[in-house]
Amino acid sequence: MRTVRVLYHLAKADFLERARRYSFLITIAVTIGAGCFFVPPIGANYVTLDLGGYRGVYNSAWVGGLVALLTAMFLWMFGFYLVKNAVERDRRTGVGQIMAATPLRKPAYTLGKWLSNFAFLAAIVLVLALAALGMQLIRGEELRVEAWPLVSPFLLMALPAVAVISGVAVLFEMIPGLSGGFGNVVYFFVSIFVLDVSYRSGWDPLGMSALKSSITSALESASLPYDGSFGVGYAPLEGSMAEWVESAGGYVPIGDLRVFRWEGVAWTADMLVSRLAWLCAGAAVALLAAIFFHRFDPARGTVLRVGSLARRLRGAPLDAPATASVIPARVTVPVRAPVSLGRLTTGQRRYSFPHAVLAELRLMLRAHPLWWHATLAGLIIACLVAPAEEARRMLLPLAWIWPLTVWSAMGARERRHHTEQFVFSAARPLGRQLPAMWLAGVVVAALAGGGWATRLLLNSDWTSLVAWASGALFIPSLALALGSWSGSSKLFEVVYTMWWYVGPMNQVPALDFTGASGIAASPAMPLRYLGLTVILLVLSVIGRRRQLEI
Repeated sequence: MRTVRVLYHLAKADFLERARRYSFLITIAVTIGAGCFFVPPIGANYVTLDLGGYRGVYNSAWVGGLVALLTAMFLWMFGFYLVKNAVERDRRTGVGQIMAATPLRKPAYTLGKWLSNFAFLAAIVLVLALAALGMQLIRGEELRVEAWPLVSPFLLMALPAVAVISGVAVLFEMIPGLSGGFGNVVYFFVSIFVLDVSYRSGWDPLGMSALKSSITSALESASLPYDGSFGVGYAPLEGSMAEWVESAGGYVPIGDLRVFRWEGVAWTADMLVSRLAWLCAGAAVALLAAIFFHRFDPARGTVLRVGSLARRLRGAPLDAPATASVIPARVTVPVRAPVSLGRLTTGQRRYSFPHAVLAELRLMLRAHPLWWHATLAGLIIACLVAPAEEARRMLLPLAWIWPLTVWSAMGARERRHHTEQFVFSAARPLGRQLPAMWLAGVVVAALAGGGWATRLLLNSDWTSLVAWASGALFIPSLALALGSWSGSSKLFEVVYTMWWYVGPMNQVPALDFTGASGIAASPAMPLRYLGLTVILLVLSVIGRRRQLEI
């Protein structure tokens, strides 16, 4: 009983700390907007569940299943980033050190954080369930509300997915290599892989296979020519659509769509057990995270050589094994001769912008290990010598995702390391330090994509070179704007990774800031990104001025 009380109060305190922030209201507002988008209007030119020309009647079953599926996918992609800060917040605020001095056990701590994450994401699921009810009434195809068909997909699809996400977020925060920006990128690709596996197999934390099987059976029962399509997400439609008119067959043509009736998933006992198993799997992942939890021991984050210090004080050799009793009761400190202090050398009185840029570059790059720099050098060389098509489609995007954690610190480094008072008290931080930081980010982008730029220069491909230059200016501008306004590196890591995946990797021209695709390399697209860069720089100045006034 005592353990249950500890878990309850730990989860409650963490949840209330999150819910009382303005960012929680913003999250709820975005959630409501997403719920409205998930259920397209009857005359819309898009669908969010592409069934090859079909959609369900907007009854409780269809609206609940559609919104629950999109909610599960939405939170699977982005919910991780919303809750992956619980342990880091305790570490940063010093609350973790206080809890480490209590008898609180490691499994109880990680399980409490899992419950807090789960409660936060479950609140979003609840808001979307209410939005689904509202959208059924607003769309008005069928006003009769059925509670179980509407609510059951949220309980049995979205909540188990949320449980797994909450446990994975705790696990990533406990593993040193995955607790930072690198872990955010890793999770993004892992989540895409899991979604692909869910679509192709029955290993399904989102419950997608049960929904797909039920909808397919409904289409086959209506004797409709169905090609097996099942695309989740925004899909544009061609042609105009009229309002749905009920017919004897249960469907009528609506432009490119035909409407059919679906009464929801018939949940069996086996399905309920499998969904409960995924709910328990989230808790199991949180308990697994306890293995990597070291109770906020500072020696795990920085090398604290207390044992070496004690052996020096005792005169013991440095290679002697360390013991728990490290410092003797009495330490004899030899008296040294008086020290005479000389005059300090006169420093350079004139401000040097190149030196400031060089200092920013050193701050950005020195924290990364040697293998990181070697990999960056390998990508630069590969862009220069690899076949042109491979370098354009694969190597350049990889070269511009590799320094992600370098750019993500821009605008947020001072808050992360608690150096605002030192940096912001310097002379003209807006006119000197901010441009130096931005230019250092541009230098990193130009260096990372330098192999491809050299290739374009040698081939005199000036149009593509201008497109490349606009991308090199855009990336640090985006990082600086998002970091200055959010005070965190996470927002840029999420936004940029999504932008990079959809644009350069999937060759969507409007989002391809590298200029690698054909339309993106046209003269119009670089001008758009240059204009966006100017807007981002203005936002960066406003955001930094806001930081100075806080």
